[in-house]
Amino acid sequence: MTIWIIIWRFNPLHIWHISLINSSLSKCDKTIIILWSANIINENNPFSKDERKEILKNEFWNSINIDYLNDSENDLDWIKNLNELMKIYWNLNDKITFFWWDLKNDYAINAIKKFQNEIDFKNINFIEIHRDIIPISATKVRNHLQSNENEEAKKWLSEKTKHQIIKKFLK
Repeated sequence: MTIWIIIWRFNPLHIWHISLINSSLSKCDKTIIILWSANIINENNPFSKDERKEILKNEFWNSINIDYLNDSENDLDWIKNLNELMKIYWNLNDKITFFWWDLKNDYAINAIKKFQNEIDFKNINFIEIHRDIIPISATKVRNHLQSNENEEAKKWLSEKTKHQIIKKFLK
């Protein structure tokens, strides 16, 4: 079985995320979304883990599996938590692909590579998709929403979920 794992915050989900998830769905047997920073709500993480899960479910229905991964005090604890989470969804013989946009500069990918010997699953690949395909980030979307630039934010949000995302920022 081929499994693609996407570990992002999705805070909020936007059209670039959606295009990557759709790509994963077309190329693998199972797509697993792991909501990172599940235990944190702040300016950079305004949506709770449950709100993010609800948004993803509204966008993709039952096409994806969704779980949570809390931030940890150190990288090794984070990797151990990821390893335990992985055991829920797949067998040791499954081919696992981590789907990312910047393999050199991403915290999670660097931690996975650094502590790969701590992960029980050895058939791991990494796919890098450059962000310049769709020039948006969740930070830009949040900035538009925090500045009440809802029309600009809507350009980067899905028709299915934009109202759900924008209402979070309405004052």
